[in-house]
Amino acid sequence: MSFITLANTIKIILNMTDVKVIDLQGSVYKIPIYFFSRFEKNALLAVQELLKDPKNFFTEIYQPYKAVDSFTYIYEGQIPSYHEHSCCPRLNSDFQNFEIPTDIKEQGVEKVKEFRKWFKTVEHLIEKPYIFVARLHARWGINTNPRAINLYNSGSVKFNNIKIEVLEKRIDSKIKAAGQFYYKNEKNKAILKRFSKLTFLAKKEEDIYYNDTDYSDQEIKDLLREYDKKFKRPLKADLIEYYRVKLNPEIKMEGLLLERLGFKACGQCHRTDYEKNDVI
Repeated sequence: MSFITLANTIKIILNMTDVKVIDLQGSVYKIPIYFFSRFEKNALLAVQELLKDPKNFFTEIYQPYKAVDSFTYIYEGQIPSYHEHSCCPRLNSDFQNFEIPTDIKEQGVEKVKEFRKWFKTVEHLIEKPYIFVARLHARWGINTNPRAINLYNSGSVKFNNIKIEVLEKRIDSKIKAAGQFYYKNEKNKAILKRFSKLTFLAKKEEDIYYNDTDYSDQEIKDLLREYDKKFKRPLKADLIEYYRVKLNPEIKMEGLLLERLGFKACGQCHRTDYEKNDVI
């Protein structure tokens, strides 16, 4: 069996060309969940389709993953890897990325490439902000640090023999907790009633032009960020595991299939295999 990170598993679905417009029928869970957007529902339904009928999924629905560079982060557009060993340090290591400053992005793609090249020469200073800011200002005339985005690795997807009843209790508990958070106070209720399906707004720099609440854009984005981190993302991860256990408990992600999905073999895993074969 081959292993991939949970983040890359989600990429198989989320990076499909037509995930926003595909028309899939069904329910994401046995009881209604009202705070998922159409995009989120489609993605979860696509996971179900993949597990129910992989052949149909890849012939009728799936568009291969392609690494895309949006020129938003330092490290971007790289081909994801799959791993032959669950103990591979690259599988379990944390990943840290950094957002390109707006002043640089506004100057175009070539300037972003130039900034990326420079950034890698001073990245070791990021933990010394005063020195880093001085270098940033001297080279680019920017006085603030680019925002640090810590994308901690969510870990490999391992097909454990977890009982579906356990998963259902976990999912039900998260849905209940999300409801309690919604009714916690008037602020939560007002913001989530309007924006619970739009948690992606927390990642946007621009103003929320349809903000008709009594709260500032920053208050809304802070709450949506918390709501997404505490409730929506963990719930989606549990739902995906629930689909696997319910629909196809013996599914395996073989290396050949992962390569078809646009993944490449981890150099460290396979180098180790080759070294062992040479010794034998």
